[in-house]
Amino acid sequence: LREELTALFSTGQSTVVYATTEPAEALMLGGFTAVMDAGELLQHGPTAEVFHRPASLRVARAFSDPPMNLLSAQRQGEALVLRDGTALTLGDLPETPRELVLGCRAHSVRLQARPGDVALSGRLELAEISGSDTFFHIHTGAGDVVAQLSGVHEAELAAPIQVHLAADQLYVFDAQGPLLSAPARAPRGH
Repeated sequence: LREELTALFSTGQSTVVYATTEPAEALMLGGFTAVMDAGELLQHGPTAEVFHRPASLRVARAFSDPPMNLLSAQRQGEALVLRDGTALTLGDLPETPRELVLGCRAHSVRLQARPGDVALSGRLELAEISGSDTFFHIHTGAGDVVAQLSGVHEAELAAPIQVHLAADQLYVFDAQGPLLSAPARAPRGH
């Protein structure tokens, strides 16, 4: 059905409204997306733009699979401090309120550190193998985090683990919901 719909869309001679609760389907079909929650239109526009620049926490929660990792933070001077005391500085961040939420997509959480990453220590709660990806669910002092790792990975449950968030891929939301800052664009194969 997806192949037939994609072929139908490509002719440009029809207007088709396709409703789904699956973000992956909306991304596969492309085009124009409207995100609704509880009967309210939250955001609409080109699908890739809505995905890469969710206008609010509600859109980020609804249009992300797996769900976007969301961590509470407070602004302290130039630093953003997570619940566990981890501090980070994001360049060119506009003046922000004191209470913030940082968002990080699961594919931007790594096991190996890279320069500029934010390290979080935690405990592995669950490892799910799904096709060619493995999803690690990690409990950290900053909040629960899901890492989407390419390939099949085995790990001991309840074992200590350190994960690394790609700081250049963090979203910053006002704790009340609106998006304040988004990554320039998530690179492919990240």
